Amino acid sequence: MDKQIQKAKAIPITSLYKGQLRQTGKTLFGHCPWHKDDTPSFAIYPSTNTYNCFGGCQWGDSIQFWMKTYNVDFKTAVKELCKLK
Repeated sequence: MDKQIQKAKAIPITSLYKGQLRQTGKTLFGHCPWHKDDTPSFAIYPSTNTYNCFGGCQWGDSIQFWMKTYNVDFKTAVKELCKLK
């Protein structure tokens, strides 16, 4: 399972995010996929492949992103992400 977890974590969040992103320095900003916001409050950090919603929704890696987006548990998220590569 450890290899599957590493493989799932390696899926770029940018490939999972649906929407437009704008780059500021090394960070990508967009609208949060989980709450309505008028200004982009969602940040993706490509160097660590992590994200943060400054509106308080959540932060994490590609596995947490998939879990929250599709309302699935950890094990399901890992399996589904591994099928993407």
